[in-house]
Parts: sequence; structure tokens; C-alpha cells
Amino acid sequence: MKWMKLLTIASGLTIVLAGCGTSTNSQSTPAGSPAVGSKADAGGKQAKSDGPVTITFWDDNAGPNRTPYYQEIFKKFEQKYPNIHVEYVGVPQQSYKQKFDVAIASNDMPDVGAVGNQFVSDFAAKGALLPLDTYFDKWEEKDKMIPSIMTFVRSLVPDKKLDMLPNTLFMDLYWYRADIIKQAGLNPPATWDDFFKDVDKLTDPGKNQFGYGMRGGTGSINQLTTAMYAYSGITEYFDGNGKATVNDPKNVEFMKKFAALYKKDTAVSDITNGYKEMVAEFNSGTAAIIQHNFGSYNDNLKSLGADKFAGVLLPKSMNGKRVTVTNPNGYSVFKSTKHPEEAWKLVSFLASSDIQTYWNQNIGQMPTNQDSMNSDYAKNAQHIQDGAKALADKDTIVLKVPIYLPDYAGIQTQQLEPNLQKVLSGAMTAEDFLNGWAKAMEKSNEDYKKAMKK
Repeated sequence: MKWMKLLTIASGLTIVLAGCGTSTNSQSTPAGSPAVGSKADAGGKQAKSDGPVTITFWDDNAGPNRTPYYQEIFKKFEQKYPNIHVEYVGVPQQSYKQKFDVAIASNDMPDVGAVGNQFVSDFAAKGALLPLDTYFDKWEEKDKMIPSIMTFVRSLVPDKKLDMLPNTLFMDLYWYRADIIKQAGLNPPATWDDFFKDVDKLTDPGKNQFGYGMRGGTGSINQLTTAMYAYSGITEYFDGNGKATVNDPKNVEFMKKFAALYKKDTAVSDITNGYKEMVAEFNSGTAAIIQHNFGSYNDNLKSLGADKFAGVLLPKSMNGKRVTVTNPNGYSVFKSTKHPEEAWKLVSFLASSDIQTYWNQNIGQMPTNQDSMNSDYAKNAQHIQDGAKALADKDTIVLKVPIYLPDYAGIQTQQLEPNLQKVLSGAMTAEDFLNGWAKAMEKSNEDYKKAMKK
């Protein structure tokens, strides 16, 4: 296929990542009965087996808030399919992309992996993923999957094949400390003016309390992209001429306001904050408001209780439009598996209505299965209902972020994250940061289009 030539675009990044590998501290545990790992080299062709089959599963974000639920799900799976064992390998989020890249380069991939939507294009361009269309078309629950989400997932690759079956979706929102905001006599921010004024009013350095908890380290760019476009109301990442809109004056305006919060309405340490540090500030009361997605709901609930926090979607832009970014994640079968039939059984089990309900209610995210969306969990979770209403609103526009570019993630981590820290520290201007961002994305997009024509 023409688009397989995209591999040459991303190969340099892959080599760099593979060459600087570090220990991932991944954990491998059988979900049920003891299992022996299998080498996958059959290109997705079904291997004959006279005995039990082992499917190796890699979790892309292992930890105490997710791993126990996978272990419970795999026990249920093995009860339903006693001749299939699941070998669970938990990979920490900060190292899973590197681990997957090395596995792909060495043809030592798992049978099934949890794959974020931002990496589907990259993995597919490297020829690593098995299209699931044939299996999906015969699946008894295919008509329960929300059509718009399935269309989005297919749009991640040029040939529109189904390379990932989604089981969860999340959107960003502002989590706020309801107790702190109430004590200050404020309401949750309904407009962008409210947001910038409120974080200033909520800041009291003498009490070690700051209005906003900023994520300046790993993972910062996804959140910044969402907030910036929500503020500006710009609905396209590239204009009709292929020019990136990230350095539009409205986005520059937001970037300056956002950077001005650092050290004034945030803790000094926020410049290196990842997810865990940001949430720790929120739970301790050091930060009154943070930006994150649905997935941190249960972390906040366990730490604070239902009365001390709540969430509100990012405000609409000044033009009245709500521009948002949706993130469906799910599972892929890797092409080298010797057991594609069994791998599909696992993937489809994970996306089934009952399992989706169990998974999403425990991690606080939105299901992609219509039956799961009608569950008591989804009906009673305010943030899920708010998200569903927003997506149904005629004034809501979903920004198509170019995660289909094979080097999109590399640009984020290697260029944009360190440059954001330069902006916060005063070593780079907002204009230079966004101009560099635009230039990198324009080049990546142009390379992508050229490769598609070959």
C-alpha cells in the first residue's frame, strides 16, 4: 500500500528510541492459570494448536488504578474461554511507547496491546497492526458500538481500516475543589474570563494554596492543545492551504495568558509536573483547579470524596462554539500474532457491553458501547452526562488533531514539551514557541501527503 511508505518518515525516530532504551520495569503476570509466552512471527496467520493458547497482553498504562481491573477481567475471560490464557504485561505509561517501538523493530510484539489513539497511525505505518474489519463485521455487538466513534477510529489511518477497537473515550475538563471554591464565594468557571479571574482570586501563597495546578512536564502538550483551541474557537488544525493554525493570534493570546499564570497563580514546581504531581497538588488542596480528563475521576473520588470536588467542561470560546478534543482508546491485535482468532476474542471481550461498563465505571471514563452508555454508571456520572450532552450540542465542534502523522508524538515529546518549559521560565516567547510548533507540524503534514502520493 502507498501509505506504508510512511514508515520511512518515522524510522529515524524509532531508531533513536530503540537506541536509548532503558528499563521499563514492566510486570508480567498470568491472569489465571500459569501461561508460557509465545513468540509471534506468523504475520497474523492462525497457527494450529493442540493445547491451550497463550495470548500476551500489554497494558500501556499499568498501575494500581488499572491493573487490578484488568486482572479481574482476564479471570472472567478465561472462565468463558478455558482454552485461552492471558499473560498480562504491565508497562508504565512513561515508557510504553519506547517499549512498543523496540518490540516492533525486533518483531517481538505482543498478541494484543492497549493502544492510545495517538499511536495507531504510527504503529500502522510500521506495518505492526492487524486490521480487524473481517472479525468486526461478524461480531454480534458491532451494531452497539457508537458509529461516530468508530468513524473517528477508522480515520486514524489512510486506508480507513479498523486497526483499533475502542472501549473508552475521554474529554478534558476542569476539576475543581468544590470546598475551596465555595469558601471563596465563587462558582465553577463558566467563561474564560471567569477562569483567569478565579484562579487569581483562589491563590493564597501564605496558605500554600494556588488557583491552578499546571502540568508543565510529561503530557503537557495534549492538555495545552485542548485548552488553547477551546479558548480561541478555531475549528481546524490546518487551514485549506495546509498552514497550521496553532500560531493564530487568538492562540498566541491564550498562550501568553496561560504562561502568565506560572509562579503567579501556580506553584513553582509546576514546570515539571506530570499527571501524578498535578493530581497530588489537587488532592492536597495546594491547587484549587486542574485540567485533566474523565480518567482522573476515580482517583479524585477515592482521595477526596464526592463532596469536595466536581468537574466542569472547558468553557466555550468567545465566538460561542465549544471546540473540544475527544480521545477514544482501545485495543489492537499485532500482525505477528500466531493466534489472531484468540486475540480477537480477547479484544472483542474487552469491548463488549458488560466489560465496558465494568471498566469505565472503575476508571471514570465514557463507554463507546451504546448499551454501556445506558448503564446506571453512565446515567449517574455527571461528567459523563455533561460530555454526552456537549457532543450532541450543535455548537460543539470536535477538533481533529493530526495524531495520524507518524511523528506527531515525537514532535510533542522531543520539541514541544521542553520548549513549553522554556516559555514558562521566560527563555522563549509565546510567539517563537507557537511558530516553531506550527513549522514542525506543517513539515510533518507535508511529508505525510508526499508519502501518500508515492
